Amino acid sequence: MTRGFVKPIIVFLSVLLITFLVFININNSFNAINSGQTFFPSGENKIYSLVGYEKDPTNEKYYYNIVVDDIEQPLALLYGFIPDEILVNGNVVIHYQNFNQSKFSSIAIDTQWFNKETNTVTLEFESKNNPYNQPIYLSTTNGVQNAVTSYYIVFAFNLGITFLMTLYGASLYYNKPSEKYLLWFAIYTGALTIWSLSSLLLDLNWKIIRFFVSHAYGWCTLLDIVICFKMFNTKLPGPLNKLLSKQGVITMLVFWAILEKLLPNTFRDYYFLFFLSVGALMYACAKHKKGAYMLLIGQTISLGMRLVVLFAPYNTDHVSYLLRFMRYSKLFNIPFAICCLFLINHLFAEKFSESEALASQLEQANLMLELKVDERTKALKEQQQQRNTFMMNIFHDLRTPLFVLKGCIERVNAAPNNINLELPVISERLEFIERLVEDLFLMAKLEDKKVILETEPVTLANLLDKVIKACLIVSENKGVFLEYSRDANCTAWGDEYRLEQAFQNLIINAIYYTKPGGKVFVELKSTNNMAYITITDTGVGIAPKDIDKIFNRYYKVSGIEKHQSTGLGLSIAQEIIKQHHGNISVSSRLGKGTTFTVQLPIIY
Repeated sequence: MTRGFVKPIIVFLSVLLITFLVFININNSFNAINSGQTFFPSGENKIYSLVGYEKDPTNEKYYYNIVVDDIEQPLALLYGFIPDEILVNGNVVIHYQNFNQSKFSSIAIDTQWFNKETNTVTLEFESKNNPYNQPIYLSTTNGVQNAVTSYYIVFAFNLGITFLMTLYGASLYYNKPSEKYLLWFAIYTGALTIWSLSSLLLDLNWKIIRFFVSHAYGWCTLLDIVICFKMFNTKLPGPLNKLLSKQGVITMLVFWAILEKLLPNTFRDYYFLFFLSVGALMYACAKHKKGAYMLLIGQTISLGMRLVVLFAPYNTDHVSYLLRFMRYSKLFNIPFAICCLFLINHLFAEKFSESEALASQLEQANLMLELKVDERTKALKEQQQQRNTFMMNIFHDLRTPLFVLKGCIERVNAAPNNINLELPVISERLEFIERLVEDLFLMAKLEDKKVILETEPVTLANLLDKVIKACLIVSENKGVFLEYSRDANCTAWGDEYRLEQAFQNLIINAIYYTKPGGKVFVELKSTNNMAYITITDTGVGIAPKDIDKIFNRYYKVSGIEKHQSTGLGLSIAQEIIKQHHGNISVSSRLGKGTTFTVQLPIIY
């Protein structure tokens, strides 16, 4: 965590130094005139700071001599808040009581004030403290008028900006109340707006306005600290975090108003408080909070401008009208407030980009969903078509033997003596119907996962021996050679009866589709904990258009002669192998033969 503060500290010191040096140079570029120096204005609109105040040893009060070449030249004094009265020839010309502390005023220099012999006007200060840092400036009458006008224009501009920021933050918070930092941004900029607006109304001499303005600077400084925490949801340790709640902030503002009554006026610039804001922003930078460096730079620029006003007298003996102008018009708060605004815009732009990305993803998901729905609808239609075809085939295969049985019965009824001739046909048809019903029933149970497998170690070589012996009768009757080879003696985990049924269906299917004189070859191998059983025939083969459909229920390969198969053998075999965590693949060449390969996991 300590390393995380290195970069924020470097950024803070660099920006502070650059800001300070830039504004010190700006301050030094403005003209100043010493007491007793003859005043020759180099430009009508140039504003001169008064420096080099002199002290009267008799009464220890300070005075300043304005010397001009031509007393008829229209000159005026421009001044801000001063702590004591200023006299000319014993008469008070500038009062400090009930003075508006947040604006500039002016007074024309009357030719009657001048000592005609020396062309001098002496300003006498009631204070026993050196007034070197008081905001008093000298210029032509037109220069002073233009300066005051410019001040009010900038003041109104700043007031408008903070007011618009308040509306912006409040409207965003109204529509997005979950983003709490928007509320605090609106409160902070609202306080700046009310402070500026109240400063304009000080001349009304209302107590409530004077009370607010007298505490507004301290309150806005505290809110400046609060928003630095709130923008990044930074927490204070332990119970101190309650100070950042609404009730805690209100309590701090009330306490601060009481504390200010006890503090001397010289302590009320509160520059030190802004370092708390900087510390909070440095912590946010160290925590890699998004936008923390932006706010740190804005706060540092604002602080640097304030420090120039504080330290400029130590460097040049005067603070230029421009810096006073910026301070009185509340411009020192703008860099930080604008950076807050930029950060809010950046955060909302990111959220908008995220919502656009999510909308795009949702659109893509909807398109994919539509495609999947179309695919699923197509698949359901195909399944429905297959189901209809399946049912039609069942009806056909049931109807045909039933018609045969009906014919046999009719012939027996017509000629009872021929019953022995009809019985084999009746028996064979009944056996077919029985096989068909059993296969249908088994297929339905396999698809619904209602077949309970009695799992146990099964030696595949012994199982295939039994299956081959059972299938030899069928192959011999058809004149098909059935051969068996095994290169492994492996054991699988499964239901021996169901595995026999699956392999028997595959081998019988191969025999059915092999012409007399052909050959069916069964081979058992094992590798990498997997058994491979291949059933290869030299039969008619399968057309490419049919090879993806042969495991469908009751699918009959086109162009093949009729036989005694129910059409469900391959479907049953596939379901049984799947439930044993195996797989069946097929390869075929039309007119050359077909190979079925069964893969089964083995335990040893």
